[in-house]
Amino acid sequence: MRRYAAAIVALVAVVGVLVAARHRVAAAPPVVDVGSVPAVVPSSALFRAQVVRVVDGDTFLARRDGRGPPVRVRIIGADTPETVKPGVAVRCYGPQASAFTKHLLGVGGWVRAAYEGGGSTDRYGRQLWDVWLPDGRFLEAVLVASGAARAYPYAPQLEHAAVLADLQQQARAARRGLWGAPCNGHSF
Repeated sequence: MRRYAAAIVALVAVVGVLVAARHRVAAAPPVVDVGSVPAVVPSSALFRAQVVRVVDGDTFLARRDGRGPPVRVRIIGADTPETVKPGVAVRCYGPQASAFTKHLLGVGGWVRAAYEGGGSTDRYGRQLWDVWLPDGRFLEAVLVASGAARAYPYAPQLEHAAVLADLQQQARAARRGLWGAPCNGHSF
């Protein structure tokens, strides 16, 4: 009887180790800030905005010039996996992408932004902005280069689409961020 009990305990321990190892391997890697990205210069007039809250990886609330009611902003040209869309399950790598955007923007932080031609809002009423971080980096480029987002050309706002497509190709080849995440065949 003792022999069987010891065998069962050993088997349970091995299974536990294997399950723990599988979860460790399957966990998505954190987003790594790749640092420098190609300089992207706005063709439109820049304005300042203060971040009120980050909703997810590609949407945030901000006040233009730090005044007035907050507006809902969708960054142009980059798409992160869903985390808060009603009726949609949290997508693979969504939490990491959202956390990275929160890290980059910071509540209360200031950014510079601009509109591209062709419309200032999307079908959900979000304002469409190109965004530059306080250190001058183009937010969309940082997200795509790090693998936190995929390039998402959204006509007619295509001013930076070629740069973002190139950064996505590099991130994918290097298996950065969502391109290296073990999503078990699920797309984001």
